[in-house]
Amino acid sequence: MEDFMFLRKTKTFVMDFETVADPRIAQFLEMGLISGKFFVPEPPTPVSSSAQADHRTRRAWETIERLRHIKGITVKLNRNLLQRDALIAALRKYKATLITVNPDLKAACNGLAAITISEIYNLFKPLFLPGTQLRVRVSKRGKEKNEGIGYLEGGVKVVIENGAAAQGRDLEVIVQGTLETNVGRVVFAKPKFTEI
Repeated sequence: MEDFMFLRKTKTFVMDFETVADPRIAQFLEMGLISGKFFVPEPPTPVSSSAQADHRTRRAWETIERLRHIKGITVKLNRNLLQRDALIAALRKYKATLITVNPDLKAACNGLAAITISEIYNLFKPLFLPGTQLRVRVSKRGKEKNEGIGYLEGGVKVVIENGAAAQGRDLEVIVQGTLETNVGRVVFAKPKFTEI
């Protein structure tokens, strides 16, 4: 949780328009885990010919309104922050941390303090250490003989050695290990109890 502690120590933040238009950021900040001054781009008035652009602009204004009601948060609007160069300059000027949904924008910050929404989510993802006990519903057979497949909340796939016979039932399992893949985390487990 070191990354989260660095967030808690920061008192000045900058957000890009894409992030302000994402309702998840308001939900996260309403938890009260972070407080401080937030510099956010002032969205344009929704008069665009594109319905999608108007929708994003309305969502951004809704997020700003929600942020203004969160205790411990001060919102400062700045129209210039709609431009990437101005946003990065603001990070330097205020010694702020960028909170963004865009990993490319984080990469463009060249070492300035920045964190993505995905990284914040990953801080709170459960760890599945070897020996951890889980209860999982075996939903189907796996590719290997006697292998069962189940899914945890959040879509985490669980491959259960000798779990095929429990298809359609909940099973107590013990984690053997995990593997990070390009589609997410896979947990490898075996049944806690051997059926006779």
